Amino acid sequence: MKRREFIRNAGGATAVLGAGASTAAAQEGTGTATGTATGTGTAGTGTGNATGTGNATGTGTGTGGGGGGGTVTVAVGPNGDYVYTPGTEEPLYITPGTTVQFVWESDNHNIVVDNQPDGAGWEGHPPIQNEGFTYSHTFDTLGTYEYHCVPHEALGMVGVIEVVESTPTPGGAGEQDLHEIGAPIQAHWVGSATILGIVLTVIFSFYVLKYGESPNTGTGRSR
Repeated sequence: MKRREFIRNAGGATAVLGAGASTAAAQEGTGTATGTATGTGTAGTGTGNATGTGNATGTGTGTGGGGGGGTVTVAVGPNGDYVYTPGTEEPLYITPGTTVQFVWESDNHNIVVDNQPDGAGWEGHPPIQNEGFTYSHTFDTLGTYEYHCVPHEALGMVGVIEVVESTPTPGGAGEQDLHEIGAPIQAHWVGSATILGIVLTVIFSFYVLKYGESPNTGTGRSR
């Protein structure tokens, strides 16, 4: 091999080795970039975990809802009257787990328990309070709760709470629409028509029996 050809071949080999080294370097750079992207993803995950604070707020809101049966407000001495509204003029009907919030709307009232179901453990609120005071209790035991205001019991300031499985329809039974009581309109008219038909049949039969003339009777001419 001539010297000139040897130098040319050696230079080609060096170029090939240089290209290989550049490719390796490029690959190494790519790996570094990928590592950086992975680090960014980790930071993003950390930001997502911070959202957990919102879940804690939701749980707090649920706890504030009382015993799971909602909250009902009873006005204590509204407009200066010696009543609990509702409770005095008509019982307050609630389901188990309902929280009753008593709100004082005038001065010098309290809540003293007279009767309650066994094991209920309602203590009422014996200390006398004035307008603006509130007191809450969650009722879980089925039954009747009776209470009164000590300073105004003689004036009729007594109350009743009925804890029942399901609350009655407001306003009592009363007159209701057929759809409200679940009676189909078609069946209603069929029943009415049947009754009307029976009545007409009875009237017609009575008329025929009383005033009708038998075909075998009459004032035919005698021969």
